[in-house]
Amino acid sequence: MTNHKSYWDTQFSKHSHIWGETHSKSAELALSLFRQHKISKILVPGSGYGRNSKLFSTAGFDVTGIEISGSACALAQEYDPATKVYNGSFLDDNLVRDQYEGIYCFNVLQLFLKADRLRFINKCTRVLTRNGFMFFTAISEQDEYYGQGKEIEENTFAVKPDKILHFFTADDLREHFAEYSILKVGDLKDQVIHNLYGLKTYQIRYIFVCN
Repeated sequence: MTNHKSYWDTQFSKHSHIWGETHSKSAELALSLFRQHKISKILVPGSGYGRNSKLFSTAGFDVTGIEISGSACALAQEYDPATKVYNGSFLDDNLVRDQYEGIYCFNVLQLFLKADRLRFINKCTRVLTRNGFMFFTAISEQDEYYGQGKEIEENTFAVKPDKILHFFTADDLREHFAEYSILKVGDLKDQVIHNLYGLKTYQIRYIFVCN
C-alpha cells in the first residue's frame, strides 16, 4: 500500500516549491468556468504549497485546501495565506465538514487505485452543494511517462516506491464521472519549471461536471 504522507512530506521537505510558482493552465480554465457559474466558495483537495489555490484566493474566491503533507501545509501558509488549509488525508479524515459550491482538483485522482479513485469522487460529492461543480485534471495516457514501472491495474503503474500513477484515457475519465452531468472535457499540455528537471511538459486531461 502506498504511503502518500511519507512520500509527499519527503518531496516537499527536500524540494519546497517543486513545480515552481506558476499555476497550471487548467486553473485558469477552471477559474473562468467557476466565474461563469457564479461560484465563489471552493475546495482544493491536494492543495500542496498553494501553486494553484493562490490563483483562486487572489481572485477573491473563498478557498479551502486539504493537504496530506504537513511540509506542504507549512509552505502554503507563507505562499498562499488567504487559503485555509487542513492538514490530513481527504480520503481518510473528516477534516472538511463544510459545503462548497465548487471543487478544483489538480492531478490527485491519478495517485490512487480504482476503488480509492471512486471513493475520492464520492467524498467530493458529499461536501458539494446541490447543483455544485467539480473541475478535475489527471495525467493522460498520451503523456511520455506512460508505461514506466510495473503495471498493477489497467493503465496504473508503480512508478516509484510509495507512488503509483493511473493514466487516463478520455473514455476512462468520463466513466469515472458517469453519474454526473458532464459539461466540458478536454486535454492540454501543461508546463512547469520543475526544481529537479527544469522545464517539463505534461499531457493532462480535464473534466468539468455538475452534480
